[in-house]
Amino acid sequence: MDYLYTDIYKKLEERIKEMSVGEKLPSERTMVQEYGVSRNVLREALVLLGDRGLIEIRPGKGSYVTDKQKLRFAKHFESILEEDRHSQMQVLEVREILELAMFEKAALNADSDDIDAMEKIYEQMEKNLGEKTGYGNLDLKLHMQIAKATHNDIFPILVHTLYESSGQRSVLMEDIFPESMRSIHRDHLGIIEAIKRRDVKGVRKVGKRHFDVDRYMLLSMNGLEENSK
Repeated sequence: MDYLYTDIYKKLEERIKEMSVGEKLPSERTMVQEYGVSRNVLREALVLLGDRGLIEIRPGKGSYVTDKQKLRFAKHFESILEEDRHSQMQVLEVREILELAMFEKAALNADSDDIDAMEKIYEQMEKNLGEKTGYGNLDLKLHMQIAKATHNDIFPILVHTLYESSGQRSVLMEDIFPESMRSIHRDHLGIIEAIKRRDVKGVRKVGKRHFDVDRYMLLSMNGLEENSK
């Protein structure tokens, strides 16, 4: 997903490799000037690093390197997915297994702050329907927030890595399958509402439908690509 904040995220991730646990990152003002981006873009990257457990953001104090073991785990997982032998369908199958379990875990563990954050992201998604880059950014943000709501630090690492490996194709799907993408958008709300009700069976049902539509689009798109050869 070639969004600007993910470029900054990757640069900061490389920077963290050279830092020690507990070491403080430069100030936001310094990094904004260094990377030539807005403060909002930088903060999106920092939040993502925080979601993956790589830094701790301390309000009023700055951002600090936390667990480099998680960074090594994430990079190892990413290197496996980068191998050409892994098809998009294989990635989708793993995402489905992982995220259905994640939805259920979130339904059990989400607190009021988690729910509020999900609902605010969905409101932003509503305003960005049809804006591929903006909506794709928020789609990832929602899935990451649900991962955080499990209160298991490994879910955000896995979800982000798997999502990145399939995100560019998802953007293309929005052009080819607009009705299916709107169905997926509605499912996002259904997932949030089921988590809010702590409805484990309900969230799995909506999540399964969500991935069934995704699978249909991927199979259809693969057919289009084969026919064009």
